[in-house]
Amino acid sequence: MYEDKASDSAWKHSWWRRSARRLWRTPDEKGDLGGKPLGLWLTDDTVVIARVDGVQAFRATTGDPLWTWRPPGDQVVGLVSADAEDGVGVVMHYEVARRDVKRVGLTSLAIGTGEVVRRRKQDAAQLGHIPSKVALGGGLLATAGESWKDWETRPVMRALDVDTGEVRWKHELTDPRVESASVISARPFVASLRTRGVRGGHSLLVLGDDGTGAVTLALPEGYERFGEQVAVAGDVLVVGLVPKDRAELDRGNRLGAYSVSSGEFLWEWHGKETYQDGVFAHRGRLLVVHEYGGRLSVLDPADGRVVARRRLPGTAFDSLVAASGDLVAVGCEAGDYSHGLRVFRWR
Repeated sequence: MYEDKASDSAWKHSWWRRSARRLWRTPDEKGDLGGKPLGLWLTDDTVVIARVDGVQAFRATTGDPLWTWRPPGDQVVGLVSADAEDGVGVVMHYEVARRDVKRVGLTSLAIGTGEVVRRRKQDAAQLGHIPSKVALGGGLLATAGESWKDWETRPVMRALDVDTGEVRWKHELTDPRVESASVISARPFVASLRTRGVRGGHSLLVLGDDGTGAVTLALPEGYERFGEQVAVAGDVLVVGLVPKDRAELDRGNRLGAYSVSSGEFLWEWHGKETYQDGVFAHRGRLLVVHEYGGRLSVLDPADGRVVARRRLPGTAFDSLVAASGDLVAVGCEAGDYSHGLRVFRWR
């Protein structure tokens, strides 16, 4: 999202090479591998994957192990930042043995070296339900409720400085029909709302960097809810769409594009496969990884047209994807049919 815009010619380079060149992949492994990845950070030099049991870094182009970080004591990793702003990623960790988490740890790690840049503790009462109502990214810790008591009065959205815990801004949800809210993205701030009543349903709330300029995104006709990932390229926000008719799920997945400034629905993209892993923004384009992590489609955010396609040899269930320059990393829960981490060069 923060990289330079690349022209169509950049993506179409070596169009004949239908498969992206795989640089390396983690070896076959058995046993408990830490489960589904919680986060993936990538630079031109380093790729970092975070799981419940810790964070591990590799040389981006060769796969050589670089460093490992594990949470202290019996704590686990619960959440990581969606990005690594200025080469620093943030990890939220806490004890799961407790019925109610009272405090969480926030550790900032340098991507290149694994050095602990800063660490602090955060009162969990300000965060609401962890981790479903919390998001990390862009130097912010975003929440959808200070505590459960918020929902007895009026829901409040908050953005905290990830380094200091200082509240940057607050935004009250004034609609009395709002039944629940969960933060999807910290920056840009995007929350999934559900309203009660006969005409209730799902919507997305998008706020500006100062908590103002609220824009509500409504579901198109025929859909029951949004996906759990969003990507923003310029003024265009893209999110998965889940149809009401279950039979439609077998006819390919859908993405919906909206204007962040106006909330207008812009276009819809249909994938041919029945499983879509995710969408993210890179170099002014929208990259969709689908077909169980085996295919990459590059979309123009203006109209959703496909600019380029690449095969990504291998399989990835519930994958996370990151890109830097012409590198693409795909992480997933490793198993008998998939490798935990694969890195490709798309050009």
